[in-house]
Amino acid sequence: MNTNSSLRDKIVHGDLRKAVLSLAVPMAVGNIAHNIFGLTDMYFVGKLGSIAVAAVGMAGVVNMATITLLVGIATATRAMVSRYIGAGDFQAAHRAAVGSIVFGIIVSGGLALFGTLFARIILGLMGAEGELLDAATSYLLIMMWGSFSMVMVFISNSIFQGAGDARTPMIITVFAVAMNIVLDPMFIFGIGPFPKWGIEGAAFATVLSRFLGASIGLILLTRGVNAFKLHLSNFRTTKATMTRFLKIGIPGGGQTFLANIMGFIMMRLATGFGVAATAAYTIGIRLNMMALLPGFALGNAVATIVGQNLGAGNVQRAKQSTWMTTKYYECLVIPIALIYYFLAPDIIGLFSAKPDVILYGVKYLRIVTLSYPIFAVGSIILRAVNGAGHTMASFWARFAGLYFIQLPLAFILTGYIGSDGIWWSISAGMAVQSVILLPYFISMRWATKGKWND
Repeated sequence: MNTNSSLRDKIVHGDLRKAVLSLAVPMAVGNIAHNIFGLTDMYFVGKLGSIAVAAVGMAGVVNMATITLLVGIATATRAMVSRYIGAGDFQAAHRAAVGSIVFGIIVSGGLALFGTLFARIILGLMGAEGELLDAATSYLLIMMWGSFSMVMVFISNSIFQGAGDARTPMIITVFAVAMNIVLDPMFIFGIGPFPKWGIEGAAFATVLSRFLGASIGLILLTRGVNAFKLHLSNFRTTKATMTRFLKIGIPGGGQTFLANIMGFIMMRLATGFGVAATAAYTIGIRLNMMALLPGFALGNAVATIVGQNLGAGNVQRAKQSTWMTTKYYECLVIPIALIYYFLAPDIIGLFSAKPDVILYGVKYLRIVTLSYPIFAVGSIILRAVNGAGHTMASFWARFAGLYFIQLPLAFILTGYIGSDGIWWSISAGMAVQSVILLPYFISMRWATKGKWND
């Protein structure tokens, strides 16, 4: 299979700092651009009022919860492609890429069916009713019906990244975001010849933009751009490859599932304090995600480096890359936390002019950001362990932090300090996940070298 060996050599044998940055910087740009999808929708939908903002937020929580399998596939794809390329087995890497696409097609169909059957029911359980329920359901259904676009963007990006190419996915994502920025106001407000679809227009614009990005990604894979070539004439995989995908992907996706179900619960608690608290929570989680995206990029970069180096037998290099990347993330996340803390009123005010929304949002930012320095350590380690293929350990660390710490605290504290209890529980849950996973990483039980025999 055609694979760029020079990229592999840089990751396995080259300057480690350059290897980390060459992957992390494009991934960070791509992740920030990807998050702009949600912020763009929030910005333009915000012109329609608080109900529209809350509707997009509630639909977004459900949408994220339903792409658990997608995240699992992306995690398994990056772990397997990087491991096999590091070991020099490019045939196995190709089988892994094909397997990810097959799983992606299955997941896309399942998400569309799930949305059709359960979208309105789930939103109702979250506390939406009346006009809010109608708006959120319309938005969510379009996103679910167009889930193929998101799935294929994630998969093509993960294949490229696992092979050591982060630049191509970045370009594709930036293009898709640019299209969304252009199309969003067109379809929401009916500018020129475009229909005026309101909140539904925001969902349609996002789906269409992602479809264009996914199409470009798959075409580039079949043409063998930079790092990897997908041969349609050899579009086949094996049972052993698919089985390993499940072993890595289910716990990998389960980590996201745990977090998104918790997001569902937190949203339900926030709705109990009114539309303003719900809107503030919606804005807060978007800003929280934006702040943590550089860490996700650094973590995904180190996942590729860990996978390829373990495949090549370089255990100490895999460990060294993780600690180095953790230091880089701390240098980023601490300034972000300070900006969020001291400029919280101005930042929340960009998304809502309502005083009560700003009040709730400021408290969210100033409480949750306190956990950022501790969370940064666990965020990198978790993705390094995932890159090694040991996703079950990360799953249990996340489970403990969310359901043994965050969930009980949320129910207890809201009874005493109101909505602030939600924000404090989120901060605590983020911090505890890191503390739990650290001993496992230090033990080196995750550092299994060589390739898997599929």
